[in-house]
Amino acid sequence: MDLEQLNFLPEWDENRFIKKMNRHGEAWKNAPGILAARDVYKQWRELFGLVIAFAENLEDEKDENNQSTTKSLIYQNALIIAPKIISAVSVDTYTMKMENAAMVRYNCRQMMEQINFAVLMGWSEEDYKRVIEDSLEQFKTLVSIWVATFRKEGDEDNWGIFL
Repeated sequence: MDLEQLNFLPEWDENRFIKKMNRHGEAWKNAPGILAARDVYKQWRELFGLVIAFAENLEDEKDENNQSTTKSLIYQNALIIAPKIISAVSVDTYTMKMENAAMVRYNCRQMMEQINFAVLMGWSEEDYKRVIEDSLEQFKTLVSIWVATFRKEGDEDNWGIFL
């Protein structure tokens, strides 16, 4: 199985963020966060390929033990993460960046719960799960570095969640 054929996420597009990096002559403020987001996205893209390969080995609609439901939930969680990374880079406010980062964390956790369940049910091998967990640990480290680049700068959070 060729992982590249399963991984349909596009490569990181530097051009998408050039204007943001140079906005108001303050490239030095935006560049570290964008570069950190690039690293996060690239690691997610690698991890995404592993997750899709894992999910593709679960049975489809015709199964009697609901593997297809688990497969669908893994896909749902995995497909949310890349857009949330891109969205966090695209917004300027700390609260919106944090909201997107929190959704990345939440969906990763939910995805891993479904992967753990698939292994528990005997639908997949523990070794495959471990490979995903190892890659997820690298991803978490990069997310921590990326989130540290978020700047509060007088933001107000009307919900009082992130400030």
